[in-house]
Amino acid sequence: MDIILAHRQIDFDALASMVAAQKLYPNSVLVLDGKPNVYVQDFLALSKDQLRFSKAQEVDINDVSKVILVDTHELKRAGMLAEKITQTPGIEVEIYDHHPYSGPLKPGMFIDHVGSCATLLVEKLAGFGMPLSSFEATLIAIGIYDDTGSLLFDSTTVRDVRAVAYLLEQGANLSVIAEYLRKPLTEEQKELLQQLLDHGQTEFFEGVPVYLAYAETEEYVGGLALLAHRVGELEGADTWFLLVKMDQRVYIVGRSRGRGLAVNRLVEVFGGAGHERAASATIKDAELEAILKKLRFAIKSRATRPHLVRDMMSYPVKTVSPETRLGDVEKILLRYGHTGVPVTEDKTLVGIISRRDVEKAVRHGLQHAPVKGFMTRNVVTVDSDATLDEVQRVMVQNDIGRLPVVEDGDLVGIVSRSDVLRIVHGGAVPFETQLVRERSIAMRQDILELIGGLPSEEQGILEAVRDTAQEEECSVYLVGGFVRDLLLSFPTQDLDFVVEGNGGQFAQALMKRLPEGKLTQHVKFGTAHISFPNGSHLDVASTRVEYYSFPGALPQVEESCLRDDLFRRDFTINSMAICLNSEHFGELVDYYGGKRDLQQGKIRFLHNLSFIEDPTRMLRAVRFARRYNFKLAKETLEALFTAIETGVLLKLSVERFTEELFVIFQEDNYISMGQTLIRSGLFQGWFGEDYSWNFSEDDVQESVGWPLDQRWLSCISRINSEDIEKLCGRLSLNKTLRDETQIFLHLRAVLPKTQSISELDQLISKAPQGVIAVLAQDEHFRPRIMDCLESEKRIRMTLDGKKLLQMGVKEGPIIGEILEQVRRAWLEGKIHSTEEEREVAQQLIESMCRRR
Repeated sequence: MDIILAHRQIDFDALASMVAAQKLYPNSVLVLDGKPNVYVQDFLALSKDQLRFSKAQEVDINDVSKVILVDTHELKRAGMLAEKITQTPGIEVEIYDHHPYSGPLKPGMFIDHVGSCATLLVEKLAGFGMPLSSFEATLIAIGIYDDTGSLLFDSTTVRDVRAVAYLLEQGANLSVIAEYLRKPLTEEQKELLQQLLDHGQTEFFEGVPVYLAYAETEEYVGGLALLAHRVGELEGADTWFLLVKMDQRVYIVGRSRGRGLAVNRLVEVFGGAGHERAASATIKDAELEAILKKLRFAIKSRATRPHLVRDMMSYPVKTVSPETRLGDVEKILLRYGHTGVPVTEDKTLVGIISRRDVEKAVRHGLQHAPVKGFMTRNVVTVDSDATLDEVQRVMVQNDIGRLPVVEDGDLVGIVSRSDVLRIVHGGAVPFETQLVRERSIAMRQDILELIGGLPSEEQGILEAVRDTAQEEECSVYLVGGFVRDLLLSFPTQDLDFVVEGNGGQFAQALMKRLPEGKLTQHVKFGTAHISFPNGSHLDVASTRVEYYSFPGALPQVEESCLRDDLFRRDFTINSMAICLNSEHFGELVDYYGGKRDLQQGKIRFLHNLSFIEDPTRMLRAVRFARRYNFKLAKETLEALFTAIETGVLLKLSVERFTEELFVIFQEDNYISMGQTLIRSGLFQGWFGEDYSWNFSEDDVQESVGWPLDQRWLSCISRINSEDIEKLCGRLSLNKTLRDETQIFLHLRAVLPKTQSISELDQLISKAPQGVIAVLAQDEHFRPRIMDCLESEKRIRMTLDGKKLLQMGVKEGPIIGEILEQVRRAWLEGKIHSTEEEREVAQQLIESMCRRR
């Protein structure tokens, strides 16, 4: 016999999961243990004919061969049968659950993070194409709606939505669903709710608000989950707990809005379970006061300080002095895209000027006037230790989009609406929080192990950088592609370091520990390059911020902090850093979610104007996506298409586009990248036409070892000569590629007209190998080229110019003519040995000498 069990406090999701499971296991028996919540009881009272349950005490454990456990992965929560099942050998247990589970998934365990357990079973039913009655579909839909807050809880996934859609197709009745989800409170529930509100208050733990409410009643009152929902509607805390004593038990119900604490971790202290946003526990023979005390201690030990302004603010802040001319302020606002700029005197904030006021003054011809006459002096500010809630309140009350952050009167940062929205709603580029820093420390050991697996030469360089940083008393970070590829276990040799300080000075100090290196300084860009005899190199730069005077321009560089330095980079996966200072060696700095995007396989830009500022980033997006088999994030893909449509590519210089394109041609996966360049419209946007590029999947394996020239010629091999000339006009080819392209076009034109094998040999023997290899790909040329190459194998020519001189031939053109005639004779099969070669040569000498 197969039986279906759920946890003892059966809710609608558990009931729905049991009914769905019985559809998958049609010979199974539904077993009820414990007391369902009051609404489930009402439903069961009306559905006795449709749902037949056995009681736990009626089950003979010796008859049970399989247990299907739903809505929990802990058998002990299934009631009185749990112990008997574990003690009886041979009983198979299958589990369907959606609650957090950290152990290994064993056969028969179907556990996944969705909003409702019933969703997992609906997916199975849909996969098998099993029909449902309207009653069954409605009940299962009630379970999903109940556990996902009518699909509004943060835990809801797209899979839950699809499951509901399937159930509606099967005849689920929305009016019935609404009736059971909107049950009015009973008189007992109303009294209990009033008690909870009277005995409830918001308490702060490490700055985190938690609403705690308690009540006591002699009789059992069901529906605590509904009461928790009602309390959440009335109170503003992100986390709240109800503690109710009744029937000699204390019941705990915890809820969180998603930004609060993980309530399942807290009720686990009392033997309870649930989700991060909804959990409960039941404690026998306990007193409310003792449970409240224990709960407060558990909350305090797990609470972390809320988001503070210092975590989300931008710094250093671009400021102007009171004497700065309005025309100069206008340029600064345009350059950095700010809507306003603070005005300071000796770091002290004295005012703020908005873009609107600047533009208005400039329109009246006041561009030479100083800022002090137009700035706002009564500036609303916040302290760096202010919480996210405080910032939101100040912004809303004062209708301000940018708040200066001050400490002891000095301006230390600025926080904007965008910063707040990233924290509240999540976004493409989340800023660093305390949690991010804690995660960096937690994964430090993993990074140290990855560093330990590097070649000894690279480890030696990192140690030298660490020791130099300590000597120079500055912060140094490993950044960019090396960090990305280290986390991907993808071999790379690009070592890039940034220094919060003077990068040039640091590089000079580093040379003392790397005496075999050669140092080259680039003062204008604040960078230094150190190359080594084995061909490897490293780059050192000061932290800097870049801005673009116009789309496609080379960046202008200014000093900044690490945060801004990483923000100037192209994509989140390239905007991570690893600290190399001794105390924090190996800690990951990830302000913008690069590690998350690596794990999710996403290429995501850091801001919406990224492709507009530097259109070459579009080509790099394609390169990284195809190199790592990643996808472009939705907003990044949309921005790429938008940038192409605006024609921003045409702002690029031919040299910059060519350079980025041929970086792609040197990638192993360049064929796939080329296909993407065509499909995305990037090629059409640059070249102005859709050419017949040859990025053929048939060449993927063979082309990995091809040199750059052969790859290039293969890709243009299907384009007609006139179009190739136009195409090359949009590129800055080096001399080698330019010459080989011309040779390719010439041979492709004359090969069809070439008759004899010797004429063909003359053409092939003088052409670069890459050109011949590409021509041989063409089925029209392949047979003749292969015949010619086979004929060449017959040539065992020993004659050279020196031997001809020994045979009495005078220096001059005649030597080349004789050698060419002898080679032709070998090709045509007229010579088969060294003796015959000498005879033919002698005849040619005599014949040519007579003519002369």
